[in-house]
Amino acid sequence: MDNNEVFSPSHAEREIEYLKKPPSTVIWSPQNGINFRLLIPNTVYPPREDTDLLAKRIISFGPGRGRTFLEIGCGSGALSILAASMGWKVSSCDINPFAVIATNGNMSENKLEAEIKEGGVGPEDFPFEESFDLIIWNLPYIPHSEIDEVLGPMEEASLIDTDSVGLGHRLLQCITSNRLLAPKGRILTISRKDSVKETLQFAHRVWDQLDFDDGESLVLTCFWKPYEGAENSIVESTGSTNDDLLRKNGIGTHISSKHQTAGRGRRDRIWESIECSYAGSWIVAEGGIINPGHLQLSGALAVLNVIKNEQLSLKWPNDILIGKRKLCGILAEGKSSPDSTKVVLGIGLNLKKSNAVDNSDYASLEEITETTFEEIDYQLNRELSSLLEQSPDLPPIRDSEVRASIVEKMRRHGTPVYNGQAFEDFNLNERGELILGSHTIDDGEDIEWI
Repeated sequence: MDNNEVFSPSHAEREIEYLKKPPSTVIWSPQNGINFRLLIPNTVYPPREDTDLLAKRIISFGPGRGRTFLEIGCGSGALSILAASMGWKVSSCDINPFAVIATNGNMSENKLEAEIKEGGVGPEDFPFEESFDLIIWNLPYIPHSEIDEVLGPMEEASLIDTDSVGLGHRLLQCITSNRLLAPKGRILTISRKDSVKETLQFAHRVWDQLDFDDGESLVLTCFWKPYEGAENSIVESTGSTNDDLLRKNGIGTHISSKHQTAGRGRRDRIWESIECSYAGSWIVAEGGIINPGHLQLSGALAVLNVIKNEQLSLKWPNDILIGKRKLCGILAEGKSSPDSTKVVLGIGLNLKKSNAVDNSDYASLEEITETTFEEIDYQLNRELSSLLEQSPDLPPIRDSEVRASIVEKMRRHGTPVYNGQAFEDFNLNERGELILGSHTIDDGEDIEWI
């Protein structure tokens, strides 16, 4: 047997023996009062806890009312049957021909309709060409490096991710290249946490987590197009991108520029816009209760999530540094009127060194990575959406997890000193203020770092 092979001829023989056994009958109940009878061949994935987790989220989207639904890797057809019963227009596919047969039969048994095809995400053409309002896939989640822990047959093979870049990444590539996601559409996957390393153009957030007794965890993740439909513009030069947006409306509205003539930081300090720099602003909140401190720190976390480099640290509340030199500044500004309140979040980032200023106080992104203005712009847009965008059909923002991530980045910078006392242990409250023992600090000017 080739060491790179996932299954051997003996597994094929075992598969044949499985096929000789009669199928099992299961009554699946995704919700109290809802029951589906399913006939499941031995080589087809049956409904399990992860199926129930996806079912819960499909139900949360409400009646389909003719909206389009795609299930990749339909298995026994349980989730497609649920969606069809809720009024979605269902399409399903699976690379296992026995799963296609099972889904067809179970759909008919439950007196429902769907278009079901053999195929999936892979080198062949995807079996569907239209776009969908909701796309789901219970991803094969066991990496290729662990295949010696898994033995066939085909049903067990459906759990293995043998793709070198990961099937989650391949899924998003397939959806993008085939334009499978409809406007305002959503993608739901189940996989191991952080198994999708590159989300391409899509914002994402974990919705649910499933923990097993053996320590294994699976997460249900939602992917979407960031701030879809919001105004987005790039200008060569402007006074201040924050000022530009304070005159506009609409969450997600975004402008970026390579040069600012009137950029500013906290306390109206001048932000020096050097050559080869990035300045971008977003309207991140409107109306209701707004928390500028949390929003500003989320902007810093978005930058750190994009750049992903251990040399970077966060100096609370709004500076990102390489060592002691400033790379990036973040500024949240609010505007209130009798009719509305909004917060604009601005990010200024040095992309390259400048001959026009003293570089001893400034760091540049080119020192640690190669990128472009355009790449930074779309990646920041995606990350801010992942952290801040809200909608009834998106997972709720996990504020406590965001704060924990921010504190972790702050610890790289050092230890805060207040009134001559160093605080090894520190935290953030819900408003983004720094908690040092019994002290609550709302101004970075009051803190030194060692």
